[in-house]
Amino acid sequence: MAKNNRGKLLYRQPSRSRGTCPICMATRIKLLDTQKKSDGTVLKVCKRCASASKQRVDAAFDLTKPLAFRRRHKKAFHQLKAQ
Repeated sequence: MAKNNRGKLLYRQPSRSRGTCPICMATRIKLLDTQKKSDGTVLKVCKRCASASKQRVDAAFDLTKPLAFRRRHKKAFHQLKAQ
């Protein structure tokens, strides 16, 4: 089997299917799986959170608001992640 077509789909996706997972808040991770919230909205999640419970999915962050990942905001970001 030829391996020259591996990953071509990822390169065609916007930002190569990478982003911040709304459940575990991991940054620059591949978001290939989907999860549905109880209100019907669909979230793109990482493979670690593909089997997350409905409670964790419903408690996911709204990533339409910009999150600060710079050094001065790192402490506040990690406090959000720990909750």
